[in-house]
Amino acid sequence: MIKLGKIQNLIELALLSAYLKGEQRVSLLITAPVEAGKTELLLQFAANDGVLVLTDATAYGIMRDYGQSIIDRKIRYLVIPDLIKPMSRSKDTVHTLITFLNGLLEEGIYRMSTYADRTGSPLQGIAIDQQPIPVKCGLITTMAKEVLLECRHHWSRMGFMSRLLPTSYDYTVATQTEIHESISKREYLGNKPIKLDIPDNDVDIELPQKQAEKLIVLSSFVMSSTRKDSPERVYGFRLHKHLQRLAMANALREKRDMVGDRDVELLRDLSVCLNLEYYPL
Repeated sequence: MIKLGKIQNLIELALLSAYLKGEQRVSLLITAPVEAGKTELLLQFAANDGVLVLTDATAYGIMRDYGQSIIDRKIRYLVIPDLIKPMSRSKDTVHTLITFLNGLLEEGIYRMSTYADRTGSPLQGIAIDQQPIPVKCGLITTMAKEVLLECRHHWSRMGFMSRLLPTSYDYTVATQTEIHESISKREYLGNKPIKLDIPDNDVDIELPQKQAEKLIVLSSFVMSSTRKDSPERVYGFRLHKHLQRLAMANALREKRDMVGDRDVELLRDLSVCLNLEYYPL
């Protein structure tokens, strides 16, 4: 897709972060104006192993239908092409989903005890109580700029926004013209699935001190453009970890077992989109 190389790169690295040994996954919230192609691009990754695409979802539905596959690590990422759909339910249902995702994305789900569990539902077949480690899964989703502006402050107070790496973009006038020309030629019919080289097992990637220190500087730079997006004070610790994992994921993508300067430089290039400033591509 036209001029979306940075966003495609970030999605690829996030998905590969699920295969970093001992690391948590990087979750993304991709936002752009309506018609910017964010959903279309994300769906090109739907055929990759470990990816589950959900048009709509509730906390209960996710664990009922896919809980065991998440536990077995057959599903490593939930992809919700447009977060508006599950957010259009009742206030209580939406709050429960966000709270559930808060745990699923980071500290993990240890136990679930709800009214639905006690009524003979399929959840009884999911042995969460017997899991030696918490159940975790990544999330990549999109939301239109106009809608995100209405709910981001509430999500920030819940800690949800900091668990997701904000990824935003817009289009320059020149790019809009280029897209219109591409549409006139119907080139969009040639869009194909994007398949990643997924490793069979988790891979141990080393992060040398030299590159780690460069990522401290980069995280401070990114924080300077994201701090004003939050209604509360944010330290940037999660952001720092996200950047480390993205650098390690790029080393994994390039079949290396150690992060190098080229990985840090790539993130520096991509960092213009790692905020809610809607960088024009």
